[in-house]
Amino acid sequence: MKWLVALLVCLPLTAAAETRRVAVVVGNNAGGADETPLHFAETDAGKLARVLAELGGIEPENLYLLQGKGLAALTETFTVAKRRVAELQRDPANRVILVFYFSGHSDGEALELGRDRLSFSDLRHWLGSTGAEVRLALVDSCKSGALLAVKGGKQGPAFQIRLSDELSSNGEALLTSSAADEVALESKEIGGSFFTHHFVSGLRGAADSSGDGIVTLTEAYQYAYAHTISTTGATVIGPQHPAYDYRLSGQGELVLTELTKPTAMLELPTGFQRVLVVELARDQVIAELTSDARTVIAVQPGRYGVRAWRGGVVSAGRVSVAANEKRGVRWEELATIGAVETRSKGATPSPSIELEPSAALTRLFVGGGGAEGVANNLGLVPSVRLGVQVPQGLTFAIVGGSLRHASFRETSSSLLVGYRAHIERGALRATAGGEAGGGLVVQTATQGASAYSGALVISPCAGLSVTISGRFSLALEAAVSTTVLERDGKTVIVALPAGWFGAVIAL
Repeated sequence: MKWLVALLVCLPLTAAAETRRVAVVVGNNAGGADETPLHFAETDAGKLARVLAELGGIEPENLYLLQGKGLAALTETFTVAKRRVAELQRDPANRVILVFYFSGHSDGEALELGRDRLSFSDLRHWLGSTGAEVRLALVDSCKSGALLAVKGGKQGPAFQIRLSDELSSNGEALLTSSAADEVALESKEIGGSFFTHHFVSGLRGAADSSGDGIVTLTEAYQYAYAHTISTTGATVIGPQHPAYDYRLSGQGELVLTELTKPTAMLELPTGFQRVLVVELARDQVIAELTSDARTVIAVQPGRYGVRAWRGGVVSAGRVSVAANEKRGVRWEELATIGAVETRSKGATPSPSIELEPSAALTRLFVGGGGAEGVANNLGLVPSVRLGVQVPQGLTFAIVGGSLRHASFRETSSSLLVGYRAHIERGALRATAGGEAGGGLVVQTATQGASAYSGALVISPCAGLSVTISGRFSLALEAAVSTTVLERDGKTVIVALPAGWFGAVIAL
């Protein structure tokens, strides 16, 4: 395996105040007419842009992020970025580092932006024409698939990334997400492509092998290389090998991020095999660490979900970190949510692993529907249900309904407690269980007279929900209530089916 040697280009950020940085970051889920859309290319671009802005010394006015845009928008951005490089170079003390990143489809000769194409030769020409002293290009593209998806669609013949074959010799470097004869993979679990995911994790501190508080291109590439091979090695497609080509000269190493810049740090507990860190505000995985990485990562102040694997057990929890705080996460703060799935080497991974497992979430259901009325021949009574399911599976619900008949109005309400088990497959979640509780049925005549009865309710119940986005789902709920009450002066037992349609919010 090849490793990057020391890249001699410029002084670190802290020692080279005159070094200015410009970045063009591009992500496009769409490819040509026969290409299956990617899931995470645009998300990957957003993640990389954020870490460059937070830790990479790139000022907002020098960062150009394009997500889901075509060739016209990219061409215009190229012109603006080139003009910005020239403006910065008017000060002779400035040296400019230009970073270009692309995640999306490629046929091996061009980058695809929907049905538009940017040939590698045109990209190469633009990089050289900017005049930036150092030009770094990162290309995360191949052909695609689905859950553990081949990026860009179905497998096809091997191809060469020709851009790397014709790099100029005065300060350009290219990193690619796979070797010339391989495909690139993306994963629903991490919400992105493996290469960009590990590269960004490295930039946040996982790749700081020297512990000096800075992450160089050498460190970031070596970290992404090793972990991309490791995490794709168990797939049916086979391991993915990032590649590079560089021709740089000068003194010092190319520093990509500086970990002293952030306003907050998370320090993970020791002894884990693997940790995923999720930014809850975006419901987005921002970093992954393994046992060979440093346990401190740079983040923004906010709330984070932590999921850790240790000794065959998976634990999860949520933590908050304030500005200027180094927040230590203790094992005691993480609740055990299950056992690690074991599989033979080379077996296909599970289709989906929740970033915030359902066992650690409280779910709120609000829905409307109808229930059979207590009075004979009353028919379907409009009904509402407000339900909560806590992480342990316990459920609490308030159900109520009302309908005016020809000569009276029937109104009922009940408070229920129960338990449900669940099964999840991708975006679908099915539940089943039982509930019991008490309630009140009131029937008020048109003339003003009324009667009421207490009710004892026992009912099997079930639900089916589909995740729409993040923590929001649409759901169907159904129950058949066996209700004991007074009717016509007698104690009776009636079966009252009911159903509701509504929304579920995971809290």
